[in-house]
Amino acid sequence: MNTRTFIMSSTFVAGLILLIDQAVKEGVREALTVCTGPPVESCERFVLVGSIRLLRLENAGSVLGFLQGEFLWVLLATLGLLLLPLYHRRLAGAGLIATLAIGLQTGGALGNMTDRLFRGSVTDFIDVGIGVAFNFADVALVAGMFLAFEALRRSVRRRVHWKQVGESRKASDGVRADV
Repeated sequence: MNTRTFIMSSTFVAGLILLIDQAVKEGVREALTVCTGPPVESCERFVLVGSIRLLRLENAGSVLGFLQGEFLWVLLATLGLLLLPLYHRRLAGAGLIATLAIGLQTGGALGNMTDRLFRGSVTDFIDVGIGVAFNFADVALVAGMFLAFEALRRSVRRRVHWKQVGESRKASDGVRADV
């Protein structure tokens, strides 16, 4: 996949993730009141399936709610977004997996950054009963991270393979057959 196609495809995935994330968060904001604290069992919630519930938490901190209200998280998210194009180069040749990885990570980061910049906090709404709530952007970020890991693993494997092929050719070029 050439660079232009990669960038356009990743941008499409990122835009789709951002759109879905913001639309779902807006629906949650309109439908549910903010849960103000533990235990979440006392909060208004909607059971989707089994132990998966929708509720509304506003997170002004980092992942898992650490360091509430710190602007540092916006700066770190911006830095992360700026580094994505650099590590795109490491994913060169990984095709669809790399495209999805970059798109998911970019869309997820933009979704949460949009909330932080325009609302002051991130709306988390998925509760699976383990004491941590998250949102669609978080799911996209984590999925993108796993796909990026797989793409990098494949990229390293490919480099090692071609290095071995090159060494093998060099070795065979040095051997002369007796005629």
